[in-house]
Formats: sequence, structure tokens, C-alpha cells
Amino acid sequence: MYKNIITALFLLVCIGLNAQYNSVHKKLETVRWSPLPGKVNGVKEFKLDLNGSWKFNPAPGDKFWQQKEPVDWAQINVPGEWVMQGFDVDTGTMAAYQRDFELPEAWKGKRIKLRCEAVYSECEIWINGKNAGGHLGGFTPFEIDVTSYVKKGNNTITLGVKNESLADSLSSGSKYAVHSLGGITRPVYLLALPGVNISSFHVNTTFDSNYYDASLDAEFCITNEVSKDKTAEVAFKLRDKEGKEVSTTGTDRLFVNLEANSKIKLSTILNVSNPEKWDPEHPNLYFLDCSVFVNGKEVEVITRRFGFRQIEVRGNQVFVNNRPVKLRGVCRHEVHPLSGRSLTGDIWYEDVKLFKEGNVNYIRTSHYPPNEKLLEACDELGMFVEVEGPFCWADNTSLTSDQYFDGIIRPIAEMVERDRSHPCLLHWSVANESRKFNEWFKVAADLIKEMDPSRPRIFSQWGSNADDGYLELDNHHYPGPDGSERYKNHKRPITFDEYSHLNAYNRYELMTDPGLRDFWGDIFYNMWENMYQAKGVLGGAIWAGIDDSFFLPSGHVVGYGTWGPLDGWRRKKPEFWHMKKTYSPVKITLVEDEKNGQVKLSVENRYLFSNLKECKIKWQNGNQSGTLSPDIAPGQKKEVELSLKNELIEQLKVDVYNGGQIPVDQYVFNYSRPEIEVVKHRDEKFEWNTKDDTRIGKSSFITVELNKREFRVFNLKGECLINDWPELMLVPLNNKGGVQMTKEVKDYELYSPSASKRFVESIRVDELDGKVKIKLEESYEEAAGTMNIEISADGNIDIDYHYGILKTALYRQWGLVFLVSEEFNKLTWKRKGLWSVYPTDHIGRLEGEARMFYNDERCGLAGPSKQPTWNYNRDQTRYGSNDFRSTKRNIFKASLESSQNSLKLLSDGTQHVRCWVNNGQVHMLVAEYDNPGAEKFVRDFVNHAAPYDIKLNRGENIEGKISLRVMDVNRK
Repeated sequence: MYKNIITALFLLVCIGLNAQYNSVHKKLETVRWSPLPGKVNGVKEFKLDLNGSWKFNPAPGDKFWQQKEPVDWAQINVPGEWVMQGFDVDTGTMAAYQRDFELPEAWKGKRIKLRCEAVYSECEIWINGKNAGGHLGGFTPFEIDVTSYVKKGNNTITLGVKNESLADSLSSGSKYAVHSLGGITRPVYLLALPGVNISSFHVNTTFDSNYYDASLDAEFCITNEVSKDKTAEVAFKLRDKEGKEVSTTGTDRLFVNLEANSKIKLSTILNVSNPEKWDPEHPNLYFLDCSVFVNGKEVEVITRRFGFRQIEVRGNQVFVNNRPVKLRGVCRHEVHPLSGRSLTGDIWYEDVKLFKEGNVNYIRTSHYPPNEKLLEACDELGMFVEVEGPFCWADNTSLTSDQYFDGIIRPIAEMVERDRSHPCLLHWSVANESRKFNEWFKVAADLIKEMDPSRPRIFSQWGSNADDGYLELDNHHYPGPDGSERYKNHKRPITFDEYSHLNAYNRYELMTDPGLRDFWGDIFYNMWENMYQAKGVLGGAIWAGIDDSFFLPSGHVVGYGTWGPLDGWRRKKPEFWHMKKTYSPVKITLVEDEKNGQVKLSVENRYLFSNLKECKIKWQNGNQSGTLSPDIAPGQKKEVELSLKNELIEQLKVDVYNGGQIPVDQYVFNYSRPEIEVVKHRDEKFEWNTKDDTRIGKSSFITVELNKREFRVFNLKGECLINDWPELMLVPLNNKGGVQMTKEVKDYELYSPSASKRFVESIRVDELDGKVKIKLEESYEEAAGTMNIEISADGNIDIDYHYGILKTALYRQWGLVFLVSEEFNKLTWKRKGLWSVYPTDHIGRLEGEARMFYNDERCGLAGPSKQPTWNYNRDQTRYGSNDFRSTKRNIFKASLESSQNSLKLLSDGTQHVRCWVNNGQVHMLVAEYDNPGAEKFVRDFVNHAAPYDIKLNRGENIEGKISLRVMDVNRK
């Protein structure tokens, strides 16, 4: 079956690896994953589910498989990880699972297969105390024939499972997740098949030169598992998505003579006239029925769901159905905060729906094959997939020649055998960041090509040409902002399998300012726009799609952390909207035209396969509205005219729909300018007096108290509004937090230091009837200069400051910070942003209201430890909610409000505001400068932050002006 692969394996003698390969062919033949039948003659229920409650013992002792009814074993749920269910298993120990099952009477005379979709990561299996087989590999499925081990009536199945194994090491699975992944982690069940059955069944499709008519290549293995020769007939029938039979030409019936205990690999080609094609935008599916007849009786029916589509590599581009593709992707782990890598329910389907909503068209299954339900969802909903072999940093593992087959070849074969008929699967990834291509993975790559010649392959690595140019696709992880220019004319199509890494490891900065997640949008937008224009760049996958944080029953939080546009609970984080907008397949701008002309929109179609005639573009301006479905082909741009005069534009809203209730994209075009709030003065005066060394000025609206040590502003009721002198804040970059969260990691704290070693040299106060002018001369270790404060008796506060820099440094933020009473627990704002539309709960929305705290549970940096009922912006630490703490950039106005008063900042769209609560006071930073932070994948490993960096050099000056108003909340 794998003649070329066997030859390649034997050639490994040249590098000293194949001393044990004289039985390779026999080993490959044992890799079987039977297609699930739709019908088995004489059996109504041919699948027996073994999921649910099992008996479990983390330290079962010797010969535990011989215990028929262990009474002191605990209960554990299958599928599931044992750690996530509160069990600890000593390193290297084989834990034990056991349960009973009743073999259906109707299964007599059938072949009984035990099917394990995944057991992590090495196991032995006993049926009724007899060893039935075993498996090495934590992420791939395996099947064992247990016909000779089961008996009529009650049976007992026992599994010994060990987490630590060669497979765990090669995949870095437990190391990566920072906890043991051990357990029966995916479904397990028994299957009854006829003695003559289909043991493999796959479909591949190709089109004619016009991409109109198609050929369907049905490849199958028919196996005779009885001790007599048999003659079988195999018949095929094609059905469309509605179940209606589709006419075909070609050989739809084959007769096969089968010797006893043998199998034969066969194929047939069916020709189909103008089938509906499958692509991510039109996931049209068909069904191919394969019926097996023995002695004229139908003994089995297998149905393969598939799509008509053809993948080709031409030069440095990939074509699907004769269309060049560009991959708008994310990386995805199998992850849930409470169940780890073992998922249940419809989570795969819901994940794909969410990523579709985010305008993603491609998922990379990092760093192992997923549960097959993900691929089924991608087939159905429309999503390209890169399936990756279960190898991550594998070159850190020692591998002997006699381990090579089970360690690398078998899991690759299991992966391809299960998945290769899924139309969503665009290309295979041999391994992730594992080096040693020629020594370890070249043969595995050849096996993939032998089993599935219809798809390209990739070796997913840090840099390009890690495979010496051997495979069809190239790859570069984190190529940096100049990557698109470097690779636009690359010889092969290249993917950035990981790029635009989200903030994750600068955990002190993230605890301090969740607004870094909003700033990421600017970086990501610039990166993608360059990638989109680069012909040789096939696309890329954001690292990563979903947070990788695990809440252990012990109360510890472990994992790589919060690196997803979705958190582990599948809530949309700030980055999700930036991903959706940046990946949008419909780009719309307002055409500047004469005021008396018709409104025109420039509309660009970035869909790969869809004409915009399939979309509805709805617009509204005041009471006027309309709908457009412009004829714009993929990759084209046109101007579209609205039945609306330019002079009548107030706020033009444009929403794009493509068959769903959720817009593909949204825009607002507004001719109005931001409202500039004029500072109005009332005729108020201060009355001054002295108490000890403190000067006190009172008006009918505010009270000011000041001395060299203290500065306070009170309202009429005596509530403190400003509680100290404003202070220069020069926040250093902080990339601390570690790569992974482990059990030993303590909670991360706020990191927002002011400039150090403040020394007030002099204070000059000029007391006037309606105002007070204060000049503060001071020095810090990092800067020295002057702050001028002018306070009007009616509550207007104007500050300007000038400082000379004493130490050269690049800061994360700088500006003045104010201390405000904790009663000021609400922040409101208006600002300008990257987009004209934001969700109402986005921390970067153009205007909004944020509470310091909500009536929700407090949580740590990784978010809530239980399924939350609130949105991400309301997550809260002891320093305030995400919404309250996050920097609001480019402010026109912002207000800190209590029930009685507000402290309002008036600005011009160039300043930034960040608030937090600490030690019983609210801090409000009014920053003149802000950058994307110190995350190493933003700054060190690749530098996306450079365009936003402004280093302060010794001898340079910084300055700013701040306009504040103290207001009664009811005062207009």
C-alpha cells in the first residue's frame, strides 16, 4: 500500500536509523480507522458508547487489570483529563480505568472494534483480563479488533494510561499546557461491523480544464475478516445536500473476490456534470454512499460527506477551484478553562461560528490534530484548515531507530487516514518548530504525500526553508513588519503560520492596562494590509485564537495565558473586533465629492470566491435608507452611488451582510466634527485664609487647600476631589511575567510607578480674586522642570508643565497623574479610534461609560475561574474593571464621576487617559504619550512597536497642557 514510503524508510540506513525496519510494511497495515457505517445488516445499533463514568485508580498496583470488581476505586468522567478532575498521578505511573459493558445480543458473529479517538499519551488495554493491545500517541485515533476478547453478556474493559511517554515528549503536550494531560481525553466506543467490511474509504475530486465538470475518485479498502473466501459487490451512489441522487457516469459497481482474512485496495472514478463547488464562502457538501453486498445481501453502507474542490500550487500562490486564495487565519488549541484539552458538547461548531463571525477563513490546528468534530464543523460552515502533526519542539527529545515508527510514522499515518477526505483541509503541517527535517520528518512528509497527493505540505518553523525547499509550501513564524516585503516574490507560497502575537507575557503591563489589547489593533491592521498586497504571502494565522489558561481544581491557574481574541470561555476580547475589522472581506470608504453631488462609496471586494451581488449593503442616513448588492467580482473595487446627496450627510451608517443576522462589517461616515466644549466661566471668587502652614481658598463652588507637601480640592460638601499634587509619571516598559503561568507564580500586581525621588524645590502662589496661580519647581531622578497650575473659583483647572529629561529612556507612557477620591467610580469619554464603529462593550469604543467595579466576582489576570455571565470588559481585579483600567487613547473629553461631582478633561484628540484604584484612591493619568508595551513579540523578538516609539533623550524637553473642570454632575 505504501511502496514508495517503505523504500524511503529502508533508505534510512544511510543515517543509521533503520536497523529495525524489516517489518515496516506490516506495521503500516495495522493503521486502521474504519469509516463509520450508516447501516450494518442485522444490527440496529452498531455503535456502543463507552463514555461516561468509569472507575479510576491513580496508583492501582500490580496486575490491576485482573481485578474484576475493585471497590476502592474512585469515579472519573470519560472523556476527560484526570488532573482537571482533581486527580494526581505520580510521574511515570500508569493510572487505571475500568468499566463494564453489555455486549448486544445482535452483535453475535460481527467483528467488534474498540475505537479510541485519543488516549493521552500511552496505554495498554485489557478486555476481560486479557491484553487486547496498546497505543502510543496522545492526539491521534486508533482502533483495535477485540472480537476474540469479548463475550456474550457482561464484559469488563480496563485501560492502563500513562501520561509521560515518548509521545508526550515529542508533542511537548504536558510541558506546553503546564499540567499533565493524562487520561482518556476523547470519546471511546465499540463498533460492530460485518465480516466483510470497508476498512478505509476516501474521496478526492478534480475538475476539467474549464473547472466545470468534475471527476470523483473513490478510494477504498474492502476487508474480509472471516476464514472463508468471499465474493463481494461494491456499489456507489452520489447524493446532494438535500439527499437527492445525482447522476454520474463511470464505474459505480465493482465485483471483488476476497481471499479469507485479506483486504484489497481499490478505486473507481465517477464523473459529475457541473457540481456545486466547495469553498469557505460556499460550503456545498455532497454524500457518496458505498454499499457492500455479499451473496446478494447488503451487509454494510458507508457514507462519506465531501465537497468538490481542487487545490493546486502554481508558482508562489495556492489556487482552490482555479481561484488564488489568501488565508485570514488564527491558530487554535483544543482548550477549555475547566476541562483542559478534552472538550465536549458542540464547542467545535461554536468555535468555528465565532471565527467565521470574526472574518477568519483559515484555522491552523496547533500543534496536533484536533477532534474530528472541528473538521466536520469547518466542512459544514466553510473554513480552510491546516492540520498539524502532533509534534512540537520534538528535537528536544532523544529518539532511537526502533522508536521511530511508533513515535513519528504511526501518528502521521493515523492523522492522514482519519482526515484526508475533509474538503476543509487545505494543507498538512508535518510538525511545529521541531527542526531535524531531513533526519526525522522528511520520511513522514513523504508518507503524507503517498497517502494524500491532493494537498500541499508545510514544515511549520521559525524561519523559511527549514525543509531545504523540499515541500510545496514555505513558512516563517513571526517575520516582523517587513516580512511581506521580503517574501512578496518568494519562490514558493509562504505562510506566516504564527504572526501578530497578542500581548501575553508582559503580564504586569496587562494587569495595569488592558488597553494594550486595544492598541494591538493598530499593529495588526498594518501587518495584514502589507500581507494582503504581497503576492507570495499565502496568508497567516494569528497567535493565537483562544486563551490557553487552565483553572486547576487546586485553585492554581496554569498555561501560556491570555493570548487569544477569544478567552477560554469564548467571550470576545478587544482584539476580536480588530481581527474582524482588519480581516473584513468588504472594504468601504466614502468618496470625497462635490457637496451637490450624489454620495459615492468606494467598495473593495476581498472575498476569494464571492461576488458582492451575494451580499446586501444596507445604508441609513437620518430618515433615508437603502440597500445595495453591487456587481463586484472577487479582488475588484468599484465606486457605488447612493440615492443621497453629499450635502445631506449627517451620519451615514453602512452595514454589510452576507446571508446572516450578524454584519460582516460596519461603517459610519460622519461629516460633523468632534464637539469642542467651550470652557464657560462663572463669576466666582475665592476667599483666602491660613491654617497653620496651609493656605485655604473657598468659593461658593470649590475649596482649595495647599502647602508645600499637600494640594487638595474639595466640593461644597467637603468631599475630596483631588487629593494631592499632580505628579509626573514616566512609566517604564515592563516585559516581566514569564512565558508560562505555573503553580508557583504569584498574582501579578499593578505596575505604574511615578517618576522617582520627587523633590519640590519651590512653590509660588499668586492669589487673585477669581483664581489662584501656582508655579511648582521640582526635580525627579529622571527629569526636572516646572508645573504651572491655574485654578478658577468656578472649578476650571488648567495645567501646563515643562520638564527637561535627565536620563535617556524609552517609556511606556508619560504624563501627569492625579489622585482622586474613590467615590469617583465612573469614567465616561469620547475619543477618536482606529475604526468608525465599535461594539458597545469594547474597551476601545469611541464613547462610553465604565464603572470601577460591577456586581460580579473579582478575578485574576486570566479572567474568571467559572463560566461568567458578563462580558470581558467587566472583568475586574482589585484595581478596577478592565473597562475602567484600560487606556482610552486620543481623547476629546473624559470625566471621572461620583454621585455628586465630575472631574472632566477637555482635550483635542491627542491625549490619553488611564484610571485605576489603589490604596483607597483613584489614579487618573493624563498621558501625552502612549505605546504598545513591552510584549516580546511586539518589541523584542520582532519589533512592531518601532513606529510608535519615541525615546526621550537626556537634554530633551517634554511638555503638556491639561484642561480640567470640576463640575456638579447636574451642572450644564
